[in-house]
Amino acid sequence: MEFYLLGDMGSGTEEQYKVSDVLAKHIQKSKSKKPFVCGLGDNIYENGCSGVDDKQFKTKFEDPYRIVSDDIIFHMVLGNHDYGYSNKSLDRKRNAQCQVDYSERSKKWSMPSNYYSFIKKGGGVSIEFFYLDTNLDILSDEEILEQTEYMKDKLKKSKCDWKIVVGHHTWRSVAGHGNAEEPLEKLLTELFRTSPFDSYLCGHDHNKQVIELDLDNKKVNLIVCGTGGKAYHDGENDYSKIGDDSNLYFCSNDLGLGHCRATKTKLHFSFLNGNGIEEFSYYLLK
Repeated sequence: MEFYLLGDMGSGTEEQYKVSDVLAKHIQKSKSKKPFVCGLGDNIYENGCSGVDDKQFKTKFEDPYRIVSDDIIFHMVLGNHDYGYSNKSLDRKRNAQCQVDYSERSKKWSMPSNYYSFIKKGGGVSIEFFYLDTNLDILSDEEILEQTEYMKDKLKKSKCDWKIVVGHHTWRSVAGHGNAEEPLEKLLTELFRTSPFDSYLCGHDHNKQVIELDLDNKKVNLIVCGTGGKAYHDGENDYSKIGDDSNLYFCSNDLGLGHCRATKTKLHFSFLNGNGIEEFSYYLLK
């Protein structure tokens, strides 16, 4: 089984098209019968879409990925820009809902709800992905509790070989956005303590990072991959941010994407820059 990590992509600029070309060429060489993409949020810059007929779905998703086969599904998650970012005059919930509704219009785009889970099987391995809405500043306390309980139940019941949680915002990061704010820290920690998962994938910071977090003497792999459509612009990375509970193994501010080849006992992650050259590769073992 093979899948790709692609975050913060929906700019419609030359940078997005450059990474799209890397994605399409890598897929053509893929040994998997049907690879897929884990979208990591900020799908449409700067303020999301106002309805399913918004032309930005075409200019910032369909057109840039036209060279990618319609058989390749992009499993999408909501980023802060998809809700409308800082434009408080927008109906943020409507912005988010139209991205859910667009799943009925597109062959590639899949977002059945603002949070959801799905299982992939192939090549003798099974993975369950748990997609979170990490825009907790927009959600009510009731909505946060409902999502938390839903995901705790899903994680507990999962029998898959690997459990991978996906969100937009960073849990740990040396880049501009830094570590999770308290509500998200609480949510992710509660989920992990309820039923430990193997990896947390996110975007938000426009770079690539691989971090190992130690939580209650258990390790969880963290990957930031927000390099799909906008160059990093937040200045120097601060390597002291992540603290004593974490180890940073890789950091790159170049455009690009992530790739994973999964077996029952191993996740092989590799990271490509905007020219398709591998920057880093490592194995997550059972």
